[in-house]
Amino acid sequence: MALTKRIKCFKYLVYSYVVLLMVTGAAQILVGTILLWGHSGYYGIVQNKLWAPAAILLCLGPITFLLCWMGCQATNQRKRCLLGTFIAALVACICFQFFICGWSLAMRESLPTSVEIFIDDSFVEFLDKFSRTKVDNLHLWNRMQSQLQCCGVDGPLDYRRLSLPWSCCSRPEHAYESACDTHYKRGCLSVVSEQIRYRLLLTSLGAATIAVVQSLGLFCAVHLAILFGKSENNHNINNLSKKRQQQFLPLSIQDKRHDMPSPLSLSPSAPGHRIIKSSKPPTMSK
Repeated sequence: MALTKRIKCFKYLVYSYVVLLMVTGAAQILVGTILLWGHSGYYGIVQNKLWAPAAILLCLGPITFLLCWMGCQATNQRKRCLLGTFIAALVACICFQFFICGWSLAMRESLPTSVEIFIDDSFVEFLDKFSRTKVDNLHLWNRMQSQLQCCGVDGPLDYRRLSLPWSCCSRPEHAYESACDTHYKRGCLSVVSEQIRYRLLLTSLGAATIAVVQSLGLFCAVHLAILFGKSENNHNINNLSKKRQQQFLPLSIQDKRHDMPSPLSLSPSAPGHRIIKSSKPPTMSK
């Protein structure tokens, strides 16, 4: 009876834990989407895998919702194996999020060296196109310089042989015209590196925080699995004892009946026993 009450109590705790997991799954999707959206502004320039931690964190959101469904099914149907699979998969997701945390911090420390080559190659391509046409106003570099308020890779001196594009002007007189009095002083390499470092830090903190929150209720799920195992063992022991009773009790009764003497074989000298007399058929006189 006490075991049944404990199972009922921990089932409600696991249900509450599943609700908490759903909240963390929604947080994974939200944080990953925001970080990827911010990275899309310069993804065409920084062509490497700096977006991977945020993308993986986003993909873990639907996986967390799938684990929530698995945990509810295992708890509701009292399936120990399914609950064990739920716990193992959840532990793997938590460990993987801590890996994302360390991976993001390691990538953050490698900046700006890891993006410098990509930015230089992209800027050389933009300069070649800008020197020939000067009309590609919607080029990625023009959009990035205007949004991030930067100019060139290291500064405005990168355009020393050309006129500054309109995107380098802090207050352009006319849209898409390079004539301006003031322009941005800082280069885009430092700005992009700073933006990426900030987003990688957010990815690391978000993954670590979500992993810690998801690990809070693991004890309840593990303990419920142990209680399910004890309940199954008790059920198996009860079934086995019932089978043994059904198998051996009739045999003992049959042995007792076999040991009892037959009424026809009773000795006449036995006290308290009735003598059975055989009657002969009467003979007819002639």
